[in-house]
Amino acid sequence: MFKKSAFFIIFILLSLSSAEAEVITLKSGKVFNGEIVEKTKDYIRVKYNGLEIYYENKYIKSIENPQPDDSAASIQKEKVEEALPSSNKGIELAAAGNFTEARQEFEKQLSDIKGGLSILDAVENGSISKEYAAYLFQGSLHIIKREYNLAIASLEKAWEINPKDPDVNYYLGFAYYSLKEYEKSIAYLFVTLKLQPDDTEAYELMAKVYYSLGEYQKAKENLLIAKELFMKNGDTKGAASIEELLQTVAAVTP
Repeated sequence: MFKKSAFFIIFILLSLSSAEAEVITLKSGKVFNGEIVEKTKDYIRVKYNGLEIYYENKYIKSIENPQPDDSAASIQKEKVEEALPSSNKGIELAAAGNFTEARQEFEKQLSDIKGGLSILDAVENGSISKEYAAYLFQGSLHIIKREYNLAIASLEKAWEINPKDPDVNYYLGFAYYSLKEYEKSIAYLFVTLKLQPDDTEAYELMAKVYYSLGEYQKAKENLLIAKELFMKNGDTKGAASIEELLQTVAAVTP
């Protein structure tokens, strides 16, 4: 129905602005930048390219925390502050059912919020109900705010109305993945791919879920399918992004 990534622009910006990468060198010689999210006397848990990995301390040579680039941080902060107010306002209006006002807000940033506009178009032409659209926007807004349990509550109401929409299944998969409820995430992503077998974003997310479960071969298989689809569509940028994830999996897999 609409491009899923449109709703995650702000979410991604917020993630980038909050991450504090450290340089991790393994005794094997591998070096990578990652955000340490947990550190114990026995191991560290690192977020790297959207994947969470564990390393026992006996395999780590060094961990360095370089001084942040103040100018780069300032630029990133400005980008977040610039994108957040008007984009969120449009979604908040739509979540409350104020679709006319929401359209006006989305049109201010048309290139970034095409997904939101396509939902409003679907409401106007009668292909989806206002109730369903409001639940989708509510779920999206909660995801942006990282309120995943609230997102699931709204999205499940949307799912009850239209369980065959691949996008609502994808959003539920994303929310459950964010809560580390991986089996539930996989169940919804399977539905997404059954309904929309060329969904590159769903394959990418499925790969991250499998990686989180330690099923590295399945993670690789899903990334390879996503890369093949990107190449088939002539999307070299998308294919390059998947190739980076493939290299990440190779670099951090024990």
